[in-house]
Amino acid sequence: MKKGMIYTVKKGETLESLALDFGISVDELRRFHNNWCEDIRDQIGYEIWEGKKLTVEKEKLSQEEVKQKKQEELQKEKQQKEEQKEKEAEAKRTEQDNKYYVVDGAKCLCDKGVTPATLKVTSHTKAVFNSRDKDKWVATVEDLQFQEGASCFGSCKVKNNNPCTFAPAGKWLKPYEKLKIMEKSALLETSYLMCSVGGKITIKYHGQSVKIGNSNLQRADAELMNQILPGLDLQEFQAEYDENQYYS
Repeated sequence: MKKGMIYTVKKGETLESLALDFGISVDELRRFHNNWCEDIRDQIGYEIWEGKKLTVEKEKLSQEEVKQKKQEELQKEKQQKEEQKEKEAEAKRTEQDNKYYVVDGAKCLCDKGVTPATLKVTSHTKAVFNSRDKDKWVATVEDLQFQEGASCFGSCKVKNNNPCTFAPAGKWLKPYEKLKIMEKSALLETSYLMCSVGGKITIKYHGQSVKIGNSNLQRADAELMNQILPGLDLQEFQAEYDENQYYS
């Protein structure tokens, strides 16, 4: 049973332009012709020419229909991009949830090196985080120096275990964009830095340290802490603390 109608290709027309005119994809145009043309020798591949007779399913779209089709495709493409952007943003938020900020003195590792290096914050002297020992500068994407100098990661696997010659390939990646110090994004422990020699530098220890105060101790969930530290009877410890406070 014959299906479709015959269209004669005009000068300058291509599969791509005809597919757009008919409101279908190139694959759909080619597949319909090859399935319904009368002679197998009339089947087409990737090229057509002036005078070639194509078996098509329907007539060309009107100019208004073509315009509407383009608008629909553009709208669909825009929506897909927005959805992809939202997915990437959500993935980034999830990855950065409950992560520590990186501060001066953080320990870093290179996957091509052998020893950890100590991050040195030099990009600003504006923002600090309180630490048990002393206040520490918050690290940003522009902090690219280490206290140990250029050979900070020991020997380098890329250089046949010769001394490391660290050279940053740009700034730190995956910072926390919502916190900026002098227009520079702050680093999280999930941030990383590429070396131009070939290594990837990651944060092993963020550099912060805390001291548990009296109020922290009293507010702690004893049942939860006993699960985390089974050797510690926090309820007994809290009771002893209260008693000492009473008699002190």
